[in-house]
Amino acid sequence: MPVTDRREPAVYVSIEDASYAAESLETGRIGYIVTLCDRGPHNRVVTLTSREQFYKLFGQPNYRRTSQAHYLADKFLQYSSNLLLVRAMPDDAYWANKNISTSTSSTKITYLPGPTDATFTFTPGSKDVVASNASSFNAVAVGTWIFADGDTVADAGQVVAKNLATLTLTLDNNYTGTVSGTKVGYSCSPYIAGSTASVTSEAQMPEADATVVWYFYAKGAGTYYNNIKIMGVRNVELEKMYTDTNGVVLYKYLFMDIGVYYLNDDGTTTLLEGPWSVSLTRRNAFGSTIKDLTSGTSLYIEDAINNNSNFVGCISAAAVDGLVAVGATTETQATKRRLQVQLLMTVSGSTVDSSTGSIAAGGVQFENGTDGTVNTGRTLPMYNSTNNLEADRDYLDGQVLLAYQGAMVSVDGSIEQIPECVYPWYQPDYIITGGYSAAVQNGGRYLASYRQDCIHLGDTGAKVTTYSADLTARLNDVPWNDWTSALYVQYRKIFDAFTGERIWMNPVYHALERHLYCDGAYFIAEPVAGIEKGAIAEPIELAYKSNHTERGDLMDAELNCIIVEPQGKYILTQFTTWKRLSVLKRLHVAKFIAYIRKVIPTLLKDILQRRATQYWIGQAQFRVANFLSKFLESSVERYSVLKSFNVAVSFDDVASELNVIIDVTPIRAIERINVFIIVH
Repeated sequence: MPVTDRREPAVYVSIEDASYAAESLETGRIGYIVTLCDRGPHNRVVTLTSREQFYKLFGQPNYRRTSQAHYLADKFLQYSSNLLLVRAMPDDAYWANKNISTSTSSTKITYLPGPTDATFTFTPGSKDVVASNASSFNAVAVGTWIFADGDTVADAGQVVAKNLATLTLTLDNNYTGTVSGTKVGYSCSPYIAGSTASVTSEAQMPEADATVVWYFYAKGAGTYYNNIKIMGVRNVELEKMYTDTNGVVLYKYLFMDIGVYYLNDDGTTTLLEGPWSVSLTRRNAFGSTIKDLTSGTSLYIEDAINNNSNFVGCISAAAVDGLVAVGATTETQATKRRLQVQLLMTVSGSTVDSSTGSIAAGGVQFENGTDGTVNTGRTLPMYNSTNNLEADRDYLDGQVLLAYQGAMVSVDGSIEQIPECVYPWYQPDYIITGGYSAAVQNGGRYLASYRQDCIHLGDTGAKVTTYSADLTARLNDVPWNDWTSALYVQYRKIFDAFTGERIWMNPVYHALERHLYCDGAYFIAEPVAGIEKGAIAEPIELAYKSNHTERGDLMDAELNCIIVEPQGKYILTQFTTWKRLSVLKRLHVAKFIAYIRKVIPTLLKDILQRRATQYWIGQAQFRVANFLSKFLESSVERYSVLKSFNVAVSFDDVASELNVIIDVTPIRAIERINVFIIVH
């Protein structure tokens, strides 16, 4: 019997945690945005924490290949470190891919006229193959793999040198075939790089093909990935991990340093990731897992790529077993196969083994990636290169709209989680839609209105040059009536540091900046307007300015405009699209209400499924009141949001529901100052 079960005289103490600690008021701001670009994980929610990560995964903003949402995402990450981003792509966009597989196909070597069979004298155990005549000699190029009629592809050797005087071909290793004498020659590729067409998901990549060593695939659809190459060099130092008692390496060609490269238009390559030291097999001939001796992590190429790469993934297949001496495979055979695989992936001009002189193929380049048939005859993204405007934008509008609504079918189920607010996986503070058409932005409006714990920042849906056009758009295109949305107007021309040009930018760009600045410097309930908090610091050229009458018309339509005066340019008002005569028409109040809508469920969640004793009913009352008391006017000025509040809690025994009613009176903003000068 355990000691604790003995009934000895003592004082026994048990502890139940019924404590409560209030949440911190200072929280980072989270944004949700959908973008169009040529690279990156697509049709899924990706959490970004820095601009560097954003650029690495999705590329820098560039109006010629990204939507304006890319600029907004970049602006957001200048002020916050938590952005939820979706790269929208057509459902039928293909993933670029490549595989390395064994090959049994071969081609008889011939020469003209004729064609006539090319014959050679093969000598097993010798590197020299002698051509029967000059025509046979000329029919074989350096780098070709050849074997004699009667032998197989497995016996092939690579031609690494030619001597015209003696018509001799020099192989990389001694010929392993059994046929000797003068025979017809065959050319082949013992291992080849192939691809799988029409791949639209990772799940479509097969795994257990008897001829395939590895499948490589892009972590995102699109033609961009067709310029991705996987290549590297042999790592001789790591081979010394396994030696015999005399220090002789046991497993040659087992290790490589590989990287992910981008093939530029001029033929040069740029290293995107890596290099990583990898092993070509998961285990050695004794069955031991090959690990880094310092960190203990697996060195196997599949693990190294999948654990480190943002661009490509790797799946092992059955033929990888041929690279290690197991079963019927001898170490001599496995060594030769590893050499052949390394040659495929080795950078052109690099030496795999100076003693063999083998010639590298230059890496494995992806192919078959497409931007989707819906994009036939067009080019991504939505902007043309002449006027920066959306030229043919409707072909992807549907996908972007669905992503904002949380209705897009994602590759991992993440987008479908966006609307969830009862048990939320994602909790955005801002839904950002500027730069898209009004129809697309309506998806962001819907999302914020449905959740009611975040604020949507949008514009009227197009670049217009008059205030009357914005008023017309407000009436016809964005007739929203939600306290969770705010509309900003007046496109402006800015200097684009990414292209070195001046481009037209949507008004949400600066509105978002001002919101994030004020959230951090003041508090989320601080009005984002005025000469200080709404100030636009960079030089801008507005599509139109407004006079006193026009500004009044814009304000009546709940459109937040920019005022231009000698002291600067700044956001004049801070309205939501709520058309009711309500304090929620003011954005600083709406942001605070969305904030407490988000926080209060977390305060009360652990009370669920408690017995409805007076203690736990009182806990609900205490927690909510304690939380709201921090925002009373008598508290710290930074958090002075409420003039008063009242919390009433009751329990419905029949429905087993705890009802918490919160009545708040927010502090209004100073929107007008009247100065009366009386002279006596």
